[in-house]
Order: sequence, then structure tokens, then C-alpha cells
Amino acid sequence: MPDSVAFIDVGTNSIHMLVVRFYEGSMGTPIFHDKETVRMGKSLYETGRLDEPTIEKAKLVLSKFAEIARSNGCSEIIAMATCAAREAPNRHELVEAAAECGIRLQIIPGREEARLIRLGVAGPDCARRTLCIDVGGGSTEIALAEGKDDLYLDSLSLGAIRMSFGTGIDQSGKVSPKQYETLKRMVAAQCYHTVAAVRDRGFERVIGSSGTMEVLAEACAAKRGDMDTDVITRTELKALMRQLCSMTAAERCKLPKISASRADIAIGGGSVVEALMDLLDIERIEVSHNGLREGMKTDYLMKHGHSDFSVRSSSVRALAVRCGCDTRHEEAVIRYSDMICREFVSAGIMPDSMRLRELLLYAARLHDIGAFISYERHNVFSYTIIRNSYLAGFDNSELEWMALLTRFHHGSFPNAGSRFLLEIDKRSVPDFLRYAMILKIADILDRGRDGAVDEIRAELLNGTVNLTITTYSDLSMVEWKLSSIAKDFENAFGLRLNVEYLRI
Repeated sequence: MPDSVAFIDVGTNSIHMLVVRFYEGSMGTPIFHDKETVRMGKSLYETGRLDEPTIEKAKLVLSKFAEIARSNGCSEIIAMATCAAREAPNRHELVEAAAECGIRLQIIPGREEARLIRLGVAGPDCARRTLCIDVGGGSTEIALAEGKDDLYLDSLSLGAIRMSFGTGIDQSGKVSPKQYETLKRMVAAQCYHTVAAVRDRGFERVIGSSGTMEVLAEACAAKRGDMDTDVITRTELKALMRQLCSMTAAERCKLPKISASRADIAIGGGSVVEALMDLLDIERIEVSHNGLREGMKTDYLMKHGHSDFSVRSSSVRALAVRCGCDTRHEEAVIRYSDMICREFVSAGIMPDSMRLRELLLYAARLHDIGAFISYERHNVFSYTIIRNSYLAGFDNSELEWMALLTRFHHGSFPNAGSRFLLEIDKRSVPDFLRYAMILKIADILDRGRDGAVDEIRAELLNGTVNLTITTYSDLSMVEWKLSSIAKDFENAFGLRLNVEYLRI
């Protein structure tokens, strides 16, 4: 498999490129992402074909992207075009323009687009029955999946550009309630069979993707006054759409998160989302930043024999590699963290949680990545990198938890009332302190970077945790360091700590 591959999505509204560098043991790491708004659908839905200026703009963007891809060492460029190209009678002109840039442009069917989007937003193996909705510029892709199976795939002739410029309803000014209801009826008429099929099969979770979904989620978050841009609720969306309809496009772009490039298509796109939520009785949509490009990447891996699609593990490993972590040390800290955790659970020192143990072990792999910036205060830099990494497979609360675990593996240790823990649910703070202390101990045990600890045993006796460390080498520095955190241990567990060392 080549080191780097570029994936280009030629959509109805925008052209996106994702460049991925592949590392051993990972699903690849994005090293470049960019997009340009071309709006191929505007001329298509207004005139019935792609006009010359639009094709020239697309060619300019593709030429620039091809140059960037090659400068990033890409040996392959995989490019796919979707709805506007599918429908344009002069689509061959677009394909020829791409070829002049050295790009072989594939025009894919709607159901194939839906399949790839599902791979991008839900992964190749869904734990729960998941409905994926991607509201693009010209079409809306629907994918219902469970496990490795696609239960239903469809592509609807509905999209933000189509619903904004192809309905005869001028949305540059205010849109009346009657006009907006007309838009939603158009949506309902287009997706009658799809709605029935999805309802018959049922779903447990809904994931939305595309620029339209992201903008609506950001606008809803701005209205409620928080930073949670990963969800859209039906109640909030209805209130937002009423507000947008009462404004002109010029007024809409003054709202938080509604850019000038989205102000004139926000109502068209929003009408599709709201209508589908009503028709399918969806109260909540989780919003993903992934889409067709990420699905193209996953499909590429599958075609090249990749079978381990643990997205979380892959994204963590890739970040560790990119930051140049000391692999031997991180593996030792992972091993010690797991040993301590299992011993503490077995001895009744703490309750078991597979989810929190998993986050602990991921944090153990990443605890030193801040040294990539500077070893001084590296724990703080580790926090910053993880919190802003958008690691695939993790939600915001999990990223915050892992980032904070790495923040306190070194240096001072927080108490339950620390200002650093305000982002954590108060009920979870005791658990956090316990797992943070385990990571701190595990890191101290490999202070010599020699992986010298062979076995860790723990027992609880009369309010004291007796920890027995079996080692191949002298741990005098470890002994001193562990004694210095005894008070922090007591605050975290409500128990005293006693450590004994066995040299073998």
C-alpha cells in the first residue's frame, strides 16, 4: 500500500480533498483537507446543464488539488463525482476537464454514494442499527446498516442546492410559512418509499453528515449558548428554521455560524432535514464531520486487504506515531496500567468499567505525545493535542477524559474540586481521579524506561492498598516517587497506599 493517497469528492456544492498518510497498524491519518465551493448544482438546476464558467472553476480547483496531492507524496489520486455530475447531460465535459489535470474522475451511482458515506460516518461494522442521512447539494443519501450489513441504501433527489434553486421558491428574501411548508411537502413526495422502508426496518441511532448538517448543528448550538455542535434536536431545528425563514439571506449571514456561502441555501437544506425528522419521527441526530471522502478511504483499505477496523485504536496509534512517541515506554505504561486496573478491580479497591479502562489504555498510549512540542510541560501539551485532535471514533466527552488523564500523569494531581475537572460530569469525578492515579503510577513504574516491572499485585487490608511490585532492576527512584504521591492516592481512593518491592 502506498504511503499517501488523495481522495477527492466532486460534489454538487463543493469539491473536497482529503490526503491520508498510512502508517503500519493504523487506518491512516489525515494530513491535509481542503474544500472549494464551486456550486455545480446552481447552473445545473437553473439551466439544465453545467455551464462553462462552472466547469472551468471545477477544473481550476482540481488542478490545484492534484498539485497539492503530488506535493504531499501521493502516489494515487482517487476522485469521485456525485449528484450534479450524474444528472448533467454534459457530464463528459467535467470528466475531460479532470483528465486534463491528470485525474481520472469516476461518476458513481447514488446507492454506491450512500454505501460509501455509511462506511465514512458509521464505519464498516456498526454496533447498533444505524440510520445515516447525508444531505448534500443535489441529493440526500440514506443508508441503514447493522454490523457489516447494509440493510437499505437509497439516494433521493433532494439537496440544499436543488431545494434552493430548483423549486421556484425564491429564498434570497424572507420565506413565508406557506412557502416553507411547500418545500417540506416536496421532500415528503420524494421520499415516500424510502420513509416506509426505513420505518419497516427500524433504527436505534441516527447519524447526520454533510456541510448542511454541520452548519445546522453549529447554529443550534449557538442559539442554545453552548459548544455542543455534535447534535441536532427536532425542537431546536424547528425554532432555528422559523428564525431563518423570517430573515433575508443578507440577514441570515449575520447569525452565528451561518456564512455568506450558506445563507442562501440554509432554508433549502434545512427543509430536507426537518421533513425527514418529522417523517421518521427522529428527535435527535448525531452529527458527524466525516462523509464520502472518509468512506472512500475505508473502502480503499478494504480493497487492499485491511481487516482491522477498530477506528478508535487506529486513530490513537496513528496520532502516537505522528508525534514520535517512545514506543517501548508507551507499551510498558499500557501494560502496567492494565495490570493495576485489573488488580484493583479484583481486590475490590474500585468498581470495574470496560469503557473507562479502554479510555485509560488509550490515554496511556498518548500520555507523552506533548513531548513532540517540548518535554517541559509536556503533560499540558499532551492535553492540548488530544483535546484538539478530533480523533476518529471518540465523542467530545471521551476526548476530554483522555486528555485530562494525560494532563495529570505528570506534575501536580487534582482534587475533586479542581477547576480543570469542570468539563467532567460531577458524578464521574471520583472515577476520573482513580483512573488518573493509575496512569500516574504506571508512568512512574517505568521511570527508567526499561520495562523492568514483571508483575504487580494488589490487596486491600484494613483501609490500606498493599501494592507488591516484582522487578528485574533497582527501583529506588521509583520507590521515592511513589512515596511522594501517597497523599494524592489517598485523596483519589480514600485509602492508604503501601508499596513493597520484590527483586528477581
